[in-house]
Amino acid sequence: MPGGDDDAGAALDAQAVQAGILPDLEKNDLAGRYETRGDLGVDKLCAVKRSAGSFDIGFLSVSGADSKCEGTGTATVKGETVDVVLNGQGDCTFTAHYDGFELKFPAVIDTGCSNYCSERASFSATHYFMIEPGNAAARDTLGWDIERLCH
Repeated sequence: MPGGDDDAGAALDAQAVQAGILPDLEKNDLAGRYETRGDLGVDKLCAVKRSAGSFDIGFLSVSGADSKCEGTGTATVKGETVDVVLNGQGDCTFTAHYDGFELKFPAVIDTGCSNYCSERASFSATHYFMIEPGNAAARDTLGWDIERLCH
């Protein structure tokens, strides 16, 4: 039966979205506080919603006691694609992936993005898990050199 498996998969996905097991990518809301804990420290990201699909973001990626990447900018969400533009320390743009729970930065980042990092640090291939949704949670995210990563 043509399309039978696809229809069954779509119906199962729809039920999982309705039950809250899978995120609703049509209503993908990036707003919130994200973290990933590792041996070298806690990576943080925050996103404050400005308008439909548009967010102010900030992030901190820790690579050791004295090594980190940190910056602020904007993000535009289109489904699972997040276009990120960092500002303040040079041109840095890249496309990240968001599945409703985890935001993943790409493995290859533009060379201009190194301006946001200390020596021997990089935020390529970093990822951040949703810890707490909403603008208020995002505004509580603290950085190192940037006191509040989101305003």
